Amino acid sequence: MITIDYALRIYTDMLNAGDKIDIGYFNENLSVKDFEEFQELTPFINLLKSSNVTQKFQTVFSRVDAHKESIYELQSAANFRSQRNSNSEEATKKLNQIFDEEFGDE
Repeated sequence: MITIDYALRIYTDMLNAGDKIDIGYFNENLSVKDFEEFQELTPFINLLKSSNVTQKFQTVFSRVDAHKESIYELQSAANFRSQRNSNSEEATKKLNQIFDEEFGDE
């Protein structure tokens, strides 16, 4: 016979390693009372394992998302002139001409 603590440790190690878990082994090697407790506790171990996977996924996803944003970050229309280095008089005249054509007094 094994103790409930030892059974839970084996179960957790097998779960973390991705091994196939044989519940029959625990049924045969635990007392009836311990096996009932074992069955009550294993869903919590599974839940903790899935929570760790979710946290790891969220961490990786956040890093990938931040990288994507840094690559595809679009400049706002309000400050395109300052970031595109178009301080030339010709560009300014052209913009003013387009603006006057579109929004001039009629």
